[in-house]
Amino acid sequence: MPDRPWQTLGADLFTLKGKTYLLVVDYYSRYVEIALLSPTRSTDVVLHLKSMFSRHGICEFFKSDNGPQFSGSHFKAFATEYGFVHITSSPKFPQSNGEAERAVQTMKNLLTKASDPYLALLAYRAAPLQNSYSPAKLLMGRRLRTTVPALPTLLNPVLPNYDALEAKEREKRRDDVRSFDKRHRARNLEPLIPGEDVWITDARVQGTVLSTHNTPRSYIIQGPQGTLRRNRHHVVPLRTNSGLVDADEPPVGEDSPTPSPAPPVTTSPRREGPTTETVQTRCGREVRKPQRLDM
Repeated sequence: MPDRPWQTLGADLFTLKGKTYLLVVDYYSRYVEIALLSPTRSTDVVLHLKSMFSRHGICEFFKSDNGPQFSGSHFKAFATEYGFVHITSSPKFPQSNGEAERAVQTMKNLLTKASDPYLALLAYRAAPLQNSYSPAKLLMGRRLRTTVPALPTLLNPVLPNYDALEAKEREKRRDDVRSFDKRHRARNLEPLIPGEDVWITDARVQGTVLSTHNTPRSYIIQGPQGTLRRNRHHVVPLRTNSGLVDADEPPVGEDSPTPSPAPPVTTSPRREGPTTETVQTRCGREVRKPQRLDM
């Protein structure tokens, strides 16, 4: 969890009713900003982000996927100029940018059912979350005036109790992690070693680990058609590596004696006689096995 509002942002692009939108969500307050993209170039994405940063300030960490709007040189120059760290999710693994993916689904459901998208977005920003604070109050320290009547005193700026909020959020996220791990039988995977042969599950090819990426649980792998970047979830170590030895069997050295193979033992098949054991159903009825011509 971030230490303060608007410190870590997640971004993603989504399409709704033939139009493409840029979505930016704050990891701390879950405050959502949406901008219509026309066209969907990197320069347009940068222009809308500059507009958002002029309202709320510049973030410290910016998470996105590896789309062409975020992986080009223009966006890299923008991140360097504005002084924030750009973190990309692992290819084929959108779960690593889960906050933005979840916000996209929420906004799609909201905008599909709403007759006025701006009122719908206002209602989402002003509605209390599970922690009893709205995204607007967590980000700006005040409640937003909506079409619902409210006392003027309720609209005065009041800062939340951030210490109690962070404790409640951390406890909730720990419960979510435990529930997810139990439901999906998740476990911590061992880190990979450079030079280790692996199997890439989504590409169904074999590769060799070159190095670790600067993002968590991400690796650079040499495949048959070039280098790939994959999350640890998609990489399985091959058991054929010479460095991987079964712990139950000690390695055989040159001085160790080689056991001679034992002669094969041949046994003649035995005919089993009929069993006298009786089987009964729940009602107590005896189940009789059919006669197989005494064979």
